[in-house]
Amino acid sequence: MKSIKDFPDLDPKSRSADGRRKLRRLIFVEPIEDPTPGYWSTTRKPLPSLVLVAPIVLAYEFGVVWLGGSSASALRTGADAWMRQSLAAAGLTDHWLLPLSLFLILLGWQAFQPKGWKFSPMVVAGMIFESLVLAVALVGVSRLVDMGFDLMERTNPPTVLLQVPGSADGSAAQLVGYLGAGVYEEALFRLLLVPFVFYLLRGLQTPQVLSNATAVTGSALLFSLAHHAGNPGEAFTWFAFIFRWMAGVFFAWVFILRGFGIAVGAHTAYDVLVGWVGWDG
Repeated sequence: MKSIKDFPDLDPKSRSADGRRKLRRLIFVEPIEDPTPGYWSTTRKPLPSLVLVAPIVLAYEFGVVWLGGSSASALRTGADAWMRQSLAAAGLTDHWLLPLSLFLILLGWQAFQPKGWKFSPMVVAGMIFESLVLAVALVGVSRLVDMGFDLMERTNPPTVLLQVPGSADGSAAQLVGYLGAGVYEEALFRLLLVPFVFYLLRGLQTPQVLSNATAVTGSALLFSLAHHAGNPGEAFTWFAFIFRWMAGVFFAWVFILRGFGIAVGAHTAYDVLVGWVGWDG
């Protein structure tokens, strides 16, 4: 009968001192740890997104109350107003319910990734910079679309993705509106709608590529159409419709590839740069 000595590779005594030290360190002293995720993967995690998005949400919510007073609801536009109307129809009218729900969704999502609770503050700084770069890129896309429409029908390009109402407080109210649009439109059309459509189609045995494409383009189509619906809805122009559809596809892919926080940051930065600062490339 053979013994372990007949198999040198399995006999600890036959191992070199260095090999035995490595084995002890591996098994008993220094268990294997996952490598620290880099910037590109960390930004896609919910917690860094929450850290980036939370100040925008709080600035918007306090801004609405401060500028609107008893008429604060008049300053709420776009997805924020739509979601609050739906909640009110269900008897849920608390002012902080919607932002709290957003925070809890991100925290709940993070809870399924227990090793992602720590990250460098420089990650958030990088996300802010990346959001600005993507916003500038979207301005360039709007210029290209505008040039294409010059060959067909000349229409005034939309200055922002969401038209916010003016008020006695002028630019301050507009800035607050753009902050809310960046957060809540991304929450509705990207954070909620894109995964919903994707997993619905996958549940119906739709191929993954087709499910991805439909979730991206379908959510972008609804994003564009929503700006012309309701009362008051923006007057329909082909430029506004097609550009917002393209912007919706752009933000959907940013959400999928770069994370919710950067999608919110890019959307907010675009609206602020074009609508509030007045920069159009």
